[in-house]
Amino acid sequence: MARGDKPVRLRRATWWCRVTGTAALVTGTVMALNLLFPAPDNPLLGDSSVVYAVLTALLTVLWWAGAALAPPLTAPSPPHGTGFTPVPARLPRRRATRATLMPSLFMAVLPLVVVRTIGAHAGPLDPVMPLLIAFAALISLFLLRGWLSGLLGGSAHSGPAELRRDAAAGEVAARRVRVGPAVWVGEGDGRWSASRRLMVVAEDRQIALRTAQEESAHFPWLDLESAAVLEGREGWLCWAAAGGSWGDPVEQMGAALVTDDGYVVWGSTDRHVAEAAYAPEHSHPTAPRSVRRAPRASLYRPDVHGYALAMAAATLLALVLAERGVGPDVLSWCLALVGAFTGVRGVYGYTQRLADRPGPGWAPRSRPLSRTP
Repeated sequence: MARGDKPVRLRRATWWCRVTGTAALVTGTVMALNLLFPAPDNPLLGDSSVVYAVLTALLTVLWWAGAALAPPLTAPSPPHGTGFTPVPARLPRRRATRATLMPSLFMAVLPLVVVRTIGAHAGPLDPVMPLLIAFAALISLFLLRGWLSGLLGGSAHSGPAELRRDAAAGEVAARRVRVGPAVWVGEGDGRWSASRRLMVVAEDRQIALRTAQEESAHFPWLDLESAAVLEGREGWLCWAAAGGSWGDPVEQMGAALVTDDGYVVWGSTDRHVAEAAYAPEHSHPTAPRSVRRAPRASLYRPDVHGYALAMAAATLLALVLAERGVGPDVLSWCLALVGAFTGVRGVYGYTQRLADRPGPGWAPRSRPLSRTP
């Protein structure tokens, strides 16, 4: 582990964490929108922004407790002597990651929230507020564009949709492989998807399966989150059939790892690796067969989320106090700027920690597997 970090156990994702975590993201986003478009105080509940802030904090504590106490993630040992298994004709969809876009929505509206909060206590700044609002709106529109692209998802070309169609049609490109370790490569070129790879070994080459680049702006390791429990299994590494997106100028080709005992992991391989591994004799027919996605692992990282939660708490507290106007105008301005700083710093610090440190189940690159192409 880097920087003296203690190993983090891979834990199972539970319904408790999914419910409380998603609810906390929803209430936090609603609170941000409430700060942007304040509603009249409710006679029973008082200031709604305070209510949403308290509710978000409570749900976050419940999520944290559930994540910290979740049972370790294990998968049954791979069966022996099962014989040859066909490529399945029906592949499950990737796991949806849309809930993780809610923090991105919060960041998209943060510039307007900060300027709107300052405007509510503008005082001597009132003459320049239209310029500040226009500037904040431009930043928010730029960030909102990225959020919308994530909401709509990446192109189906060269990805899971095309591969699922070809499998259902009866033929895919596939290689027999053995699953190696889930490897943390390091900081690399700064792209999250380049720092975590599931290594698989075909008869003549080693192949790195990583999460598709189209998801790299959000939570790219989600499809490979439980990869560590699959080491030692054998199965198929599948690409779309020849034709289709093979002629497109893309850097990565969508791929699915299907183990003989029925686990599926979605990802992608470098285009030149897919082309080098592909040959007419590697075109395989598909057959009806029951498969399922790899077991869901918890996304909780104590070495990452502790920092992120502290920054989120400071941001929400500063913005709520600024919105309430607990002191002179200048204090509200300062609190709004503190909220802006901690919000931006929290997001960048959070993503940097994800890229810098191995997650649960990920091993540093120290074990050679096979010949590399």
